[in-house]
Amino acid sequence: MRPIRITMTAFGPYAGTEVVDFTAALDAGIFGIYGETGAGKTTIFDSISFALFGQSSGAERSAEDMVCHHAHATDITKVELVFDLGNERYVVQRVPKQQRAALRGQGTTTEPHQACLFRATGMSLDEIAGDNLGEVLAEKQVNKVDPEIEALLGYNAAQFRQIVLLPQGDFRKILTAPSDERSPILKRLFDVQLYERFADRIKRDAADIYRQISDERVRRDTHLGALSEEQLADELRSMGEEVSVLETAVKAETDALVQCQKVLSAGEGLAEKFEARGAAETEKATLDAASEAVEETRSRLKKARAAQTVLVAESAMRTAGEEAGAAQTRHATAKESLASAQSALSVAQEALNRTEQQKDSRDAAHARVLELQRFEQTLGQSRTLLEDLEAAKSTTKAAAEKQAVAERNRTDADQTLATLRSLQKQQPTHVRALQEAGNAFTTVEREVEALGRFEVAKSKCNARVADVERQQAEHEKWRAHLEVCKTALERAEHDLTEIQALHVARTLLPGEPCPACGSLDHPNPAIGDPERRGRHDQFEQATRDLRAAERDEVQAKTRLTAAKSSLAEHQTELEAFEPPVRDRKSLDLVLAEALDRKTALEADTRFVDLEDKIATAEVSTQEAVSNYERARQVLSEARDAETRAQTSYDTLLRDVPENWRQGDVLATALSDAVTARSELVAAHERAVNGEKAAAVALSAAEQGAASAVVEIERTAEALSKTQAEFTQRLAVVGLDEAGFQVARADVAQCDSLQEQIDSFNERAAANKAHLERLAKEIGDQDPPDIETLIASRDAAQSKLETSQQTQTRLKRDQEAKLETQRKVEAHSARITELEAEYGPVGGLADLVNGNNDRKVRLPDFAIASMFDEVLVAANQRLGPMTGGRYQLLRPEDTVGGRQKRGLDIAVFDANTEKSRPTKTLSGGEGFQASLALALGLSDVVQQNSGGIKLDAIFIDEGFGTLDEDTLNTALETLYELTNDKRSVGLISHTEQVKSMITEGFDIEVTPSGSHIHTRRSAV
Repeated sequence: MRPIRITMTAFGPYAGTEVVDFTAALDAGIFGIYGETGAGKTTIFDSISFALFGQSSGAERSAEDMVCHHAHATDITKVELVFDLGNERYVVQRVPKQQRAALRGQGTTTEPHQACLFRATGMSLDEIAGDNLGEVLAEKQVNKVDPEIEALLGYNAAQFRQIVLLPQGDFRKILTAPSDERSPILKRLFDVQLYERFADRIKRDAADIYRQISDERVRRDTHLGALSEEQLADELRSMGEEVSVLETAVKAETDALVQCQKVLSAGEGLAEKFEARGAAETEKATLDAASEAVEETRSRLKKARAAQTVLVAESAMRTAGEEAGAAQTRHATAKESLASAQSALSVAQEALNRTEQQKDSRDAAHARVLELQRFEQTLGQSRTLLEDLEAAKSTTKAAAEKQAVAERNRTDADQTLATLRSLQKQQPTHVRALQEAGNAFTTVEREVEALGRFEVAKSKCNARVADVERQQAEHEKWRAHLEVCKTALERAEHDLTEIQALHVARTLLPGEPCPACGSLDHPNPAIGDPERRGRHDQFEQATRDLRAAERDEVQAKTRLTAAKSSLAEHQTELEAFEPPVRDRKSLDLVLAEALDRKTALEADTRFVDLEDKIATAEVSTQEAVSNYERARQVLSEARDAETRAQTSYDTLLRDVPENWRQGDVLATALSDAVTARSELVAAHERAVNGEKAAAVALSAAEQGAASAVVEIERTAEALSKTQAEFTQRLAVVGLDEAGFQVARADVAQCDSLQEQIDSFNERAAANKAHLERLAKEIGDQDPPDIETLIASRDAAQSKLETSQQTQTRLKRDQEAKLETQRKVEAHSARITELEAEYGPVGGLADLVNGNNDRKVRLPDFAIASMFDEVLVAANQRLGPMTGGRYQLLRPEDTVGGRQKRGLDIAVFDANTEKSRPTKTLSGGEGFQASLALALGLSDVVQQNSGGIKLDAIFIDEGFGTLDEDTLNTALETLYELTNDKRSVGLISHTEQVKSMITEGFDIEVTPSGSHIHTRRSAV
């Protein structure tokens, strides 16, 4: 990967847009990136790493940390990288997640993380600009862009940090750090997370299997209790034998119980026969005692049957007597009826004469009814015409209402059309007002934006004024401190001179020359205590304090100058703005009023589609006029139909008096007339019928009287005859009339008396047969002892139940233990299966987690293996840099009789042919070793990544500790890298490196953010 151009906007310390064109620098082979600490040198590589992978070059800072705090709230942090891969050229753009000013209103909104990848093969840098970035490969979605870039490069962000940006400081730590501190550094460099995850995974898997084994053992032991599997099997065998013995005993006891039950059943049967014989003998005594009552019943039955033969004669005699009495009664009644019929005929004839005299009234009533019925028929015919008339009136009313609605619609349509045409005349005025309101709002909005920019500039200017005042105070403080240090130095120098004079005075001898001035005369030698010590140390300290104070005063003065320069820039920037005419509060009110005016005009929908509305209204008006004309014509026709219906109705009712037309008057009069006629006719008919009925009744009464005389004679003769037959029948059956009456009461009970006699005879016969059968069945047997038999049966049953309960309990216990045995066997099988599974997994877990002969975990082993590769590659660089003197190695330690190599590093010195710790290397030698390690790591990662070709690498810091010769050697090594067409970028702030590597970039720090300048010598 060869970076061609990186463009940063509001990224890190760079507030504006900074463009770094690497073309010339990469062509030079080695170039430098120079600037103060914190200027943003490493940020350039952060931008490259972020553009490619969405991460910083050190992975310590998140994407959100890349947002520039110097930038304006509306500026969007963005990075664009143009890079080449072989003959292909690509462009990647990336925007981190950030908060930005809302486009509408106040406040902020979240800008999401976005990335885009383009193929720009064949395009020059000048052509790659704006929206012309090439063919889109992946756009917007980070989860699509990131895999595409990793597939193109062949390495990820962690590998990029290992092979492209070499962390010189980390490798210096590797050389000097203790072993326990070296391991985390190597883990960060080598990325052994895969091995860590594998070791943890296999450890978790082994622990999970072991836990399952332990759980299965606990479950198995829980089922076994205090027993072993062998003891459980022995108990089951013993239980089986007991169950077999019990089954034999239960069978024998069951047979014994069956036999006892048979004996008991036979005894109970014999006892029941003895009880039956006693009951039958008791019943025989009862039957013997009832025999006399039965004989009396037989006598009653005989007399009753004799009386039954006389009942017919008695009934005939009684009937003849009743008929003779009835004939006498009918004769008396016939005489009374004859007299009554004669009287009724006389009354009926008088009533008939009266009705004959009312014939004229009946005829008048009939004529009245006929006249009213004719009127009623005419009214009936008029109802149809009346309905037609009412329908015509309804039609006329509906037509009149429709005409009124049509007239209102016509009026409304005319008004609507007039209103729309009035709006049409007002529309130009509304359009002008809307345009003016929009222009006024835009003008005020621009003034608000200008005020915002002015306020930001003024705020920055005020901040710089405060900074100048702070730096001014700081400078005054350091200048006062400088004066204090100067005074302290003068006092220390005076004290030092004084003590030196005392030492000289002590050596003066009369006549001897003074060692200081050579004079032989010593008129006033110095006096005092020459033993005061520390004067020279105080003088040295005062000198150092003065130099430090001078340096601090210069730095404070520089900061003050920079602050004043920044203030001047911001004042110039502020002066470039036209001072606002109105303040924020006034502008907000004006803006709100303009917005309300504009919104109100925009909300006025009356002028929307006005022409269409007018056209629609014109059509509606024409339709309303047509509808009104049609409604008026319909109303005229309805009124004509109503007139015709009224004429027909009036013509039909011309002969009907007016008073008969209203309501139910005619119906009531007709009903009264019919009623009056009916009453007259009915009265005449009743009189005629009454006279006829009275004549018929008289004739019948006369016939009834004659028949009653004949009937009396006949019934008297029949009564005499039936009395003679009754007396004769009593004599035949041997009963007198009193005996007949007694026996007559039992006639109805003959069947009941016969049933009593038959029942007695049957019971006596059944009792006799039952006694004979029982006597034969019992024979000479004695009554059985049932209690003894029951006791024997209960004893046999109790013994059987006890054995069965024991058998059931034993079988239940046996089944429970068999179930326990099955569960135990299942758990044991599962334990065997898990132990077989745990064998290789547990062994592997022990192996990769340090439970091995070397006591080394897999990640540490992987680190050591990769570290050995890095050391081999590093020695290929270190040997030439040190003239073949030094080689790096990992020393072996003897632990418990075994050779073990940890992560310590030693250096083999060919001059002494001995190994020694790396901390004994000088600063320059240490830099050479750390640089060799960094280059070695880069070489190894390239080889392990499929031989990726790197077109550029960058080395961060570390050159400030080298002397000129060592620096030349290090640079020669780096120049050798350029022979493989690989460019090397150095990050440094030392003047020595700047003077030797002139190609590259300078970073300038300003209060408003850093700026990148291409070094002139590289142009």
